[in-house]
Amino acid sequence: MLKSESMKRFIVFFITAVLMVSCDFLDPRPIQDLTTDELLSNAQYGEGLLIGAYMNMNTDYLDYTDYYTDNAVPSVPGGNRIALGNWTVQNNPVGEWDRWYETIGFLNRYLRDCKNLLFSVSDPTLNKTLQKNRRGEAFFMRAWYEWLLLQTYGGYPAGGSTALGFPIVTRVLTTDDVLDLPRNTYEECVKQISDDCDSAIVLLPKWYNGTSSWDNLSNRGRADGMSAWALKARVYLYAASPAYSASTPDLWQRAAQVAHDAMVFYGGNNLHTLDRIATDGTSLNNIFIQPSYSSNDWEYAFYPPSLYGNGSCNPSQNLVDEFPAKDGYPISVSTVYDPNNPYANRDPRLARFIFYNGMDYNGTKIQTFTGGADAAGGLSLQGTRTGYYLKKWLSPNVRLTPGNVTASERFKVFLGKTELYLNFIEAANEAYGPDDATLGFSANAVLKLFRDRAGIDSDPLTSGLQDQYRLDQAAAGKDAFRELIRSTRRIELCFEGQRFWDIRRWNLQS
Repeated sequence: MLKSESMKRFIVFFITAVLMVSCDFLDPRPIQDLTTDELLSNAQYGEGLLIGAYMNMNTDYLDYTDYYTDNAVPSVPGGNRIALGNWTVQNNPVGEWDRWYETIGFLNRYLRDCKNLLFSVSDPTLNKTLQKNRRGEAFFMRAWYEWLLLQTYGGYPAGGSTALGFPIVTRVLTTDDVLDLPRNTYEECVKQISDDCDSAIVLLPKWYNGTSSWDNLSNRGRADGMSAWALKARVYLYAASPAYSASTPDLWQRAAQVAHDAMVFYGGNNLHTLDRIATDGTSLNNIFIQPSYSSNDWEYAFYPPSLYGNGSCNPSQNLVDEFPAKDGYPISVSTVYDPNNPYANRDPRLARFIFYNGMDYNGTKIQTFTGGADAAGGLSLQGTRTGYYLKKWLSPNVRLTPGNVTASERFKVFLGKTELYLNFIEAANEAYGPDDATLGFSANAVLKLFRDRAGIDSDPLTSGLQDQYRLDQAAAGKDAFRELIRSTRRIELCFEGQRFWDIRRWNLQS
């Protein structure tokens, strides 16, 4: 009898426990009722701090800073406030101080409290790997937002002799902390970003092209070791630039060395093809990218009206004139350039990056002449203000024809191989001159890769001459070669958010 009563009590207890567990499972506590420790012990919640940093990145295809330069204007006037002199503390279209510091706060919390998130119960090795990888990502993402602060707010204060950066914050701040922090020097900020990149490099896979769930292509969009190297190269290039330093040889040598080491880490001195359309998320030529998605939003925004787009970005005549003739010479001196037929015998990059009058695109003739379908008052009242439309990185596979609307894979590129190599070219020329191969290859040798890729060296119109203009500029010395480098950089990186910041760090006027 006692045994039977004991058994009954056990059964009642067991059923009650099962029901309690079932109720918790079926009706979990609201997230707002969970304690901080409970949230941060769960990878699903704790990783949200890191994911928030990714989500706060600017993923607009065009970040609009080209409108503040001599590269382009918006089709509708008013979208270039800085170019019109409307840049104030209260109206800053290029800076997000509060948002970036809030994101750094997320990452500091992650680095402090989320070392031991549980990602996998069944696979301890995978769990440790993901803990390490995510920590590396957090170091990189903190470096990224630190870089945005330095790029946007760094410089010499009025009357100051030392360039300043931003207040460095690497811990979780509380209400008891003094929040009126002084700005660190520019060089201290460079070191902080570099240190975070170094921490990321030792924790992250080189890139995501492996065969495991944690390092295969499905992870593209997350930071990897190559991303950290590319960011370091960019940061050191800026640190050597005239706007932030005395541009001494040692700073340029440091920048050249880091860019060289990043190139070696990548795999050497070589370039991919000119076809850099952002429709292949598997390509490692794009180093740090937005996760790819299928869309036609870029085409709707930038296609000319005859292709059923809004034509919202109009490249300038200044930019078009920057593209050399097919023999590599500027159009002002080239013997193969014909001003009466201005798009013939031109650098092939022009046709890849810009829609111009007479271009055939998927069977449609672009017409920007007065009275043409793509001119003001044609298919669109606004039309183009310059005679040109943006084409770079739009997909020829996308059609917006009513009844035949298609989409394509795309993503924004935050760091790419093209920029990395251009960073090396600039720093190496400033440090050693065009043809000095102290680091194993010279600025001129790497610049030749860009000219080759553009189809300049192989052009039969050069009568066997191997890009004589580039050779002449290199022979003329560092100053002459600098102008060719800056022209190449402007062409290659147009509409990638670089021109505005390049003009600024070079202390030039657009």
